[in-house]
Formats: sequence, C-alpha cells, structure tokens
Amino acid sequence: MAKRQSKGSNPGGKNGGKKTTQGRTSKEYQQQQRRERRAERASQPVWLEGPQVPGQFEDPTDLSPYPGKLLGLPKDGPGSVAPLSPRLFALLIDWAICWGIAALICSMTDALGGVSTVTMMVWILWRVITVWLFAQSPGHAIMGIGVARVDDTEKRVGLLRSIIRTILTVFLFPPIIQDTDSRGMHDRATGTAVIRTR
Repeated sequence: MAKRQSKGSNPGGKNGGKKTTQGRTSKEYQQQQRRERRAERASQPVWLEGPQVPGQFEDPTDLSPYPGKLLGLPKDGPGSVAPLSPRLFALLIDWAICWGIAALICSMTDALGGVSTVTMMVWILWRVITVWLFAQSPGHAIMGIGVARVDDTEKRVGLLRSIIRTILTVFLFPPIIQDTDSRGMHDRATGTAVIRTR
C-alpha cells in the first residue's frame, strides 16, 4: 500500500508536478497556446499607436504564415479568421435589410426623420442586438462568418463589446484598417475577431 502511494505521489520525480503536452487534453493545449500568443501580441505596440501594416511588428526571421496564427486560430475552415470580402458583403446584406425596414417605418410616420436617418438607427440597433445575442448578424450568418472573443471563443461577445464594435463600424475606416491578423481597429479595440463559422 505504501509503495503504491509513493508511486502515485511523486513530486520529486522527473515529471512530478509538470504536465506534458501529450498529457493535456486538446482544449487545454489550445488554451495554453492562445495564452502564449496573447502574451506575445501584448508585447507589441497597440492599435492606438498607429495602424499595423502586414509584417510591421513581426520577427523577419519568423513571419506569421497566415492571419490568426498569433491568436491561436486555425489557418482555414471553421474558427479561422474571415477575410475582408465576406465581411463587406455581410455589411451590405444587413444594410439592405435595414433599409427595407426603415422604408416601411417612414411610410407610416416621419417622426424619426428620413429613410437614410432611420436606416442608420435601425442598422445600429440591428448589429448591436444580433452580435450581442447571437455573435452574428443575419448578414454574417448568410456569409458564414461570426464575431468571437479572442481571449475565449466560447464566451459571448457581450453587450459593451457589441456597442463599441458597431459604433466604430459606422465610421467605416476602423474595419478597413487591418493588422497582420486581418483584424480591424474595431476588433482590436474590443478584443474580438471575425471568424468563419463553416
């Protein structure tokens, strides 16, 4: 009995108290990778110091092979960083739907202003609520993309992040100015990324 206990609790042995990569579950290993890459990213200048151009802050001897590597995201498929084109199409789809809703509202009352003003109001509410509750707007869903937190992809984006992202998107330039991980300034400001869902 004593021998069994000494074998089971061996803090002074070669592997005592240390988990090897093989012993970890896949999820734990991915989380550890994300933590290491976030620490690496945190040591680099933030987006407030100026827009990043591809490779600006990377080690020239070890360039990132694809967008999202430093975030611990896969190269392609579900969970990988979505390129700019589907994001723009998602924006246009949402805008078209909101324009239709605004036209319907303005046909019944002019208390809120013209169609363009109401379209913007509807779009802001539309994006904030859908990203907050579902992590994707209908436009995102159609294009097979969604919004995720980079610190923990399983947690909700949250209301505050959704509001900040939407307000910055209204100005158009923050989403277009992207870093090496294909994240716009609105993503970097809120700790989020637009990823593929399929």
